[in-house]
This record gives sequence, C-alpha cells and structure tokens, in this order.
Amino acid sequence: MNRATANQWQERCLVTLYVSIIALLPFGRLAELPLLVLAGWGLVILVRQGSDIFKPRHIRLFTQVFAGMMLMTTVASLDSLWPEKSWLITLGQVRFYLAGLVLLSHPRCVDLCRQILKVMAVLMLCWCVDAAVQAIWGRNLLGLTSYPGRLSGLFGHNVKLGPVLALFLPLVLVWVKPRNAWLRWLVIIWLLIIVVLSGTRSAWLMAAFVMLIFWWHHVRGRRLLLLGKSLLLLVIGGVLLWQFSADFQQRIERSMQLMTGERQAIDFALADRLPIWQTAVNMYLEHPLNGVGPRAFRQAYERHASADDVWVAQHGKALHAHHWVLEIMAETGTIGLLVMAWMVWLLFNACRQRFRDPLIWPFGVALMAALLPVVSLYSLFSSFWSICLWWMLMMLCGGLKNE
Repeated sequence: MNRATANQWQERCLVTLYVSIIALLPFGRLAELPLLVLAGWGLVILVRQGSDIFKPRHIRLFTQVFAGMMLMTTVASLDSLWPEKSWLITLGQVRFYLAGLVLLSHPRCVDLCRQILKVMAVLMLCWCVDAAVQAIWGRNLLGLTSYPGRLSGLFGHNVKLGPVLALFLPLVLVWVKPRNAWLRWLVIIWLLIIVVLSGTRSAWLMAAFVMLIFWWHHVRGRRLLLLGKSLLLLVIGGVLLWQFSADFQQRIERSMQLMTGERQAIDFALADRLPIWQTAVNMYLEHPLNGVGPRAFRQAYERHASADDVWVAQHGKALHAHHWVLEIMAETGTIGLLVMAWMVWLLFNACRQRFRDPLIWPFGVALMAALLPVVSLYSLFSSFWSICLWWMLMMLCGGLKNE
C-alpha cells in the first residue's frame, strides 16, 4: 500500500470514528468506544510530538479551554459533597482533550471537518426518517416504541432526540444551503417537525434560535419575503399539529400557563423547575467559592431544599439544576462561573473575525444554542451532553485552523 492510499484510509478511519461518537449516542455507553480509541490515539500523538503539538493557534485554544474546564472542576472537587463522582468527572475530561488532539493535529484537519460535517448532516436526516416511521406506525425501523407523549426515534424511552437534532441543526443548514430551493425547504421543514414532535420545549427554543441566526447571517436579498414565507408555514404547521397531535396541544397549553403570572401556574408550565432553581441558588449561597462539586447536586439537594420541596416529597432529590448557569454556580461556585466566562470570551474572540465561515458558523451556533439562558436541558457534566458539547468544540477548533 503506497503512502497516498494509507493516508486516505487513515482519513476515512478518522471520519468514521468521529461520526460514530454521535451515531452511537442512542445506544448508551457504546458512544464511549470510538471516543476511547481516539483518546488512546491522541495520547500516542501527544507523546511523540511533545510540546511541538501546542504551536498551532487552534490547538492552543483547545488546550486553554480544556485547562479552564480542568481548573473549575478540580477546584470544585477538592471539598465536593460527592468526591468520587466529582473526581471521576474531572479526570474523565482528559479523554475529550486527547480525542480532540487527533483531529486538530492532522495536516488535513479542515478538510476532515468538512467531511465530518457532511456525514453528520446525512446522519441527522436518517434519524428524522426513523422518527417519521415511528410517528406514523408507532415503531421505528428497529422496532422501538416512542417515549409516552414524545417522539423519541432511535433513543427509545428517552427524550434526547429533539435536543440532539436541534443542536446539530446548524450542520444540516450549512450542508443543505447550496442545494435546490425545494430540497432546502423539504429538509428544513421535515427536521423542524420532528423536533416539535419530540416534545422538548428547550429543543424548540434552540431550533428557533438557530433558524433566526441562519436567516440573519446567510439570507441575502428578499429577506423579508423569506421571513414571511417561514412565518406562514409556521402558522400552518402549528394549526395542523394542534388539530392532529394531542401531545403537541398539551405542551402548548402547559406552556401558556407562563402568561398567567402566578407562581404555581408558572411552576406547572416549567415542569416543577422553580424549586430546583431555588435549591441551586441556595447551594451557591452556602458554597459561594467553589460550589458543592461537579455532579454532586443530587447529593446536596435535600439538605439545601425547602421543607415543602416537591422533589424531596416525590423523589427525595433532583438530579441536576436544569439550567447550565445555575449548575455552574451551584456545583463550581464563583470560581467556576468566572472560569466559564473566560472560556466563552476566548472562543468568542477566536471566532468573531471568521464567524460566517461554513466550518465555524455551524459549530459555533450549535454551542451558542446549547448555552442559551432560556434552555433547560441536561447537565453540562453528564456523559451524554458533555460528549455532544466537547464534540462541537473539537470541530469548532478544527475549523479555526489556518491553512
């Protein structure tokens, strides 16, 4: 095998591994397998290249963000209320860093990111096909039934489909943009319908944000006309879903309780989030410097919750803060909040000059959507969501490489 052929096979292997990390998410811990393979590969590269690996600017950026994450979780783990879990989270971040080095140190890093983006866009559409089959016939292509009241596709009895599709929506938009207009409309409407039917309102907000940013950055000419068409389709789609989907109607009716202004109604609309958020604030006030420890929220919940807390009464605790800012405050304290702000500034400063680049915009917007202040999703330190966010960070830093 000549050198050119060997390089081609290596690139195909890398693309397969990075895509597999996300493709295996519906199947639990299997997503860790390609991640660990890449982490081992990255360790070999790091040992071979030594300090020379940190010379490129995009790798230094990735290293700085990793160092920030390690700093905030290490300091918070020192007196964690659940030290075993906190230290596991802290040390587990090393695998993300090593896995990212494989892509970022590759000579054709940007081209690999371009290939990965295309495959990921197709993968998301395949997930939409599977979910559509489940919506029509009650079972998806693997015979899985949906989560009650939600469309969950390959994720089975788990409600992660909507948030993942919303997170990867920017990749699909960039991939479909050069295609024919009819194909663009078909793909976008189809994907958005699946996100809506997933029933996760935070996913709806993420998707709406992504579509708005896409309209603002990528539409040239007849912008108002396109906005009018989109709003018309939105109204038509909303009316049809209201008529034919009882689950959608229920989610809208529940969300409308926010408009009453009454605390009990607002808490109902937010699925009993208010007590969790208040408890997170209590944790921060009692542990303002470095928090209760990464993922120690559940262990600290009962001792910081109010006497009439609904989660203590029903379940004994809540698993996480359901808001990333409150999670950072409660679990890593003021130190973690400041470090997080520093990391966001680093990424913003690195991307602002080239933000419209088709290999920077989709990954940057995806991270922005995940960190919207109105989004109430998964823990930043959970295995599932951290895989998604670190994956986006790897690709973003890869797109920033200067060729």
